[in-house]
Amino acid sequence: MTQELSSAMAEQPSVAAGFRTAGDLMTTAIVSVAIGTSVRDVARLLLERRISAVPVLSADRQLLGMVSEGDLIGRNDADRVARRDWWLALLANGQPLTEPLEALLARPVEQVMRAPVMTIEAQAPLHEIAEMFRVYDIKRLPVLRGGRIVGIVSRSDLVRAMATMIPSPAAKGPLDGLAGMLAGMMKTESRPTALTRSAIAPIPVAPAITANAFLTLVTASQQAGRDQAFAAKGQAKLELKRQVNDMLQEHLDSSAWAALLERAQAAATLGENSFELVRFPCDLCSDGGRKIDVAETGWPATLRGEAAEVYTRWERDLRAAKFGLSAQLVDYVDGIASNVALSLTWRA
Repeated sequence: MTQELSSAMAEQPSVAAGFRTAGDLMTTAIVSVAIGTSVRDVARLLLERRISAVPVLSADRQLLGMVSEGDLIGRNDADRVARRDWWLALLANGQPLTEPLEALLARPVEQVMRAPVMTIEAQAPLHEIAEMFRVYDIKRLPVLRGGRIVGIVSRSDLVRAMATMIPSPAAKGPLDGLAGMLAGMMKTESRPTALTRSAIAPIPVAPAITANAFLTLVTASQQAGRDQAFAAKGQAKLELKRQVNDMLQEHLDSSAWAALLERAQAAATLGENSFELVRFPCDLCSDGGRKIDVAETGWPATLRGEAAEVYTRWERDLRAAKFGLSAQLVDYVDGIASNVALSLTWRA
């Protein structure tokens, strides 16, 4: 049922001056549960390990969700009246239960876990961790490196770090959110090189071309075209990987979200009934966009990075107001979808 990311369980991470990133601060020895684990077994694990939440991993160790004690005992005021230990002990020890609750305990964890999951990259600075905690009102963040979970950073970890050092953001640090994405799109490293007259070589007079020489030139030209196409595909793959990594690290701050809503409102005044909030590569989804392609239940759990944050903002701020969120594959290349679009929808 449980999977260890480290051979030993960490007690408390030692905090010393010099913490700069989530990777420096995170707890690396964490306990996880596999998809399909029952609610009863999750409750027993939380009670035995004296922890309040665990990540849920797929068979190939992809992060699918988080399940906490709040997900098990409910989140309304009436549920919170009961003491945490009493409820967890009830769920874990198999005391006599009514049939409906017994069925609840047998449910797989994926039916109660929270997804998509807010995550942060290992190289993210401390002020980004604090912003994520504030904006999304969460207590912990799974830390990713190369798309895999490598630790968890909590509010208490951040408080202990702040007690030893207060990081000062650089005067001209990188832009956040969509602004950073736009700035990255405008960056270029190419510079025109001035040509001097001495650098221009004289054009030689070409000799007469025979039939065999002509065929050789044609073959060489075709091969050069194939080589160029192959190189272009390789460059496109590298660019796709860079874009996915950037969007995994980007965070949708409050000002960027407000700007998106203003644009959606402008679209509504023009008679539109939808507005595209974000477009991203299929590879940003943990399954490459498969569930979105077939409209399978649970597709939100496959979202990662900035796409997951857009979904969470919609769910928290707009869902109750009857706004919808649609996901569809767009931008087909050679018959294969290359991007996903998340759009806000509404009715007049």
